[in-house]
Amino acid sequence: MASPDTSHSSPRPSVGVHFKCCNVYSQVYLDHSGAVFAGHCPRCAAAIEIPVVKEGGSSSRFFSGS
Repeated sequence: MASPDTSHSSPRPSVGVHFKCCNVYSQVYLDHSGAVFAGHCPRCAAAIEIPVVKEGGSSSRFFSGS
């Protein structure tokens, strides 16, 4: 009997964003370069990019965008 696959990759880093434009919440994910969290409003497609800052950045996991 084969054992279940337990080699799960770690989840993709994300932050929560409240899009004020449409008053909706969504997750945005770290891009493949690891430089920005990038995403868009699920209703109107307004783009948002949150840069990753190594020193003096924020420890917040929730942001508000327009």
